[in-house]
Amino acid sequence: MRNQILDIIKDTITEESKLLEKPIDQTGGESTALYGHDGQLDSMSLVSLVVAVEQEIEVKLRRRVTLVSDRAVSSRNSPFATLGSFADYVLSRVNEVAGA
Repeated sequence: MRNQILDIIKDTITEESKLLEKPIDQTGGESTALYGHDGQLDSMSLVSLVVAVEQEIEVKLRRRVTLVSDRAVSSRNSPFATLGSFADYVLSRVNEVAGA
């Protein structure tokens, strides 16, 4: 399932990049910096990306997840920092919903 989630995120980044002045360079693979110190997204672009990923997860995996939470936003190590950390975070949220 992680690979499916990673593909959803990558595809969503590609689509969202079309709206940005400078497209997100994903050549770093899972180490691609998305948000934070070295990130390529500002807070508004991050919100747009997260909402789009939530929508794609619902359509493609038939799971309704909420990815923004106080825990995620206040975390010392942001789950949105890199492509890989975002995929891990989405997977954990999908698994929480499945187990609920």
